[in-house]
Amino acid sequence: MNASNQAHLTIQGGGYRIENDRVIISIQRIANDRVEGNLSGTLQLQLCAFQHGVGSSEAVVLASTIIGEIKGQHFLSDCYYDLLFRQPPSGTWQLSLQLNEWNGVDYTLCDSAYFDAFYQIEAPSDASTSVMQVDKLGNEKAASTPKTTVVKPIVKEVKKNTNGYADGYLAINKSKVDKLLKAKGVPKKILERLVAERPFHSEKAVLNVKGVGPVMLGKIVAELSK
Repeated sequence: MNASNQAHLTIQGGGYRIENDRVIISIQRIANDRVEGNLSGTLQLQLCAFQHGVGSSEAVVLASTIIGEIKGQHFLSDCYYDLLFRQPPSGTWQLSLQLNEWNGVDYTLCDSAYFDAFYQIEAPSDASTSVMQVDKLGNEKAASTPKTTVVKPIVKEVKKNTNGYADGYLAINKSKVDKLLKAKGVPKKILERLVAERPFHSEKAVLNVKGVGPVMLGKIVAELSK
């Protein structure tokens, strides 16, 4: 299955709401824009997290579901999924909705939408608050009560990626070597890896390059579009 076909499977709009160990994902539209009669492979929807400021960051899957197949020139609208939510470790994360298609061997990334606001989990503090307790003999003694982990508020509205992450690999493939190597704000070693490893066939392939995460990819694409 070629990359151009994969690009014709898209997700548009939506958001999420976390309730304890569940997450409610809503998507306005999941479409197969291929020619009529071109049935997609089995589709998988994932809510993923990429750690901010770490460079190359492996995706942490927070929720996942199978949504079946979609015929060419057909779409699903007003989709809601109530899924088990797996909290990421402490840190600052960029969340993304990702649409994958089964190609007979593995799931391949077709489209993604990134949330603008970061999702932050604070690490439990070693500090503790002192609480007075009374033992069996009536003597007061201090007991330690560890502080609980704090989850900062999240933005529930997802914004479709406007920097072209989903098609960013095409910009990297088409860019002249000298322009790619002069991208500002990007370590030269990362740019050299991109030159050496292209052409890329998907966004996922670019994100597998050492040092390239969603934020870094957005920066590179923005520089190439100038």
